[in-house]
Amino acid sequence: MPLFDVGPGLNSVIGAASSALNVASNLAGALNNLSNPAALISKLRSINLPAGGMPSNTAANAQAQFGSADVSNDWRVRLSIPSAFTSSPVLQPLVQAGNVLIFPYTPTIQISSSASYEDQAITHQNYAYTFYQNSRADQFTINGAFHVEDGYQALYWIAAVHFLRSATKMFTGEGDLQGNPPPILKLNAYGDYVFKNVPVVVKSFTVELPSDVHYINTSVSSAPTFGSGSSAGPLANLSNLAGATSGLAGLAGALGANKVAGALGTIGAIGGAVAGVSKLLSGPSNLLGGGSFGTAGNTWVPVKSTISVTLQPIFSRENMKQFSLQKFVNGGYVTGGYI
Repeated sequence: MPLFDVGPGLNSVIGAASSALNVASNLAGALNNLSNPAALISKLRSINLPAGGMPSNTAANAQAQFGSADVSNDWRVRLSIPSAFTSSPVLQPLVQAGNVLIFPYTPTIQISSSASYEDQAITHQNYAYTFYQNSRADQFTINGAFHVEDGYQALYWIAAVHFLRSATKMFTGEGDLQGNPPPILKLNAYGDYVFKNVPVVVKSFTVELPSDVHYINTSVSSAPTFGSGSSAGPLANLSNLAGATSGLAGLAGALGANKVAGALGTIGAIGGAVAGVSKLLSGPSNLLGGGSFGTAGNTWVPVKSTISVTLQPIFSRENMKQFSLQKFVNGGYVTGGYI
């Protein structure tokens, strides 16, 4: 399900705000260059040009999608969340994405299986006898990038790290599950014949917190609803934003090459309106979800990091007793978790 779903109405309003902000920015630049006629004319000519030459349409109507309604066609790398964890408020971004931790970008995975053989030395012989001992599915590591662009994705990053911390600990202290080892998870990725319901345990994980990237502030205590597609937050702010940008849009349309004097005279009004729009866009009220980030339980999340998870496939003794190599070769265990 989408993390947020922004309709075309909000997209057009934000487009108007962006255009108006561009006008105000160029007019401010013109004021700073009154002593340079060439620079002044250049600024005035660029009033209606999109910033940086970028297209005027915005990405506000895009959907950040972590969950999927049709899981049969979802080939992303994901780990299941055990039922004992679903009541955690910190893990709600994962719960509402389908009770899974999804790696948002295609990670690097290197898998291996091994067969162990032992040598038996024979006296006065040039070669030893080699006999088979056992086979095993070796542990493997998933290395995935996590890029964070806003408060929503920051909450997802927090939930992912908190889940991996929890999955490496046993049940101790109070509770019905005390004494149980860390939970067994299900790994799914890349369709039926790669990883399909593979039972795994998390042996270790690492997360990189770089020193050369920016960090985004968010708050778990006021986390918005994930995956619901609720538009209550955006619609609540939409009227305020529309009111603030309507005057800007009118001013932007009135500005022309023959109205330089009038444009310079309205700089003060534009500046005040731009400040109001900027306040709506930048917080503390989040325009795209109604969540109030950074008000309590502050957490700072890197905009770019790497999470590595080492997994060990694990199978029950009863299932291994019934294992048939011929059935495995014929694809009979395609959904049974054997790799």
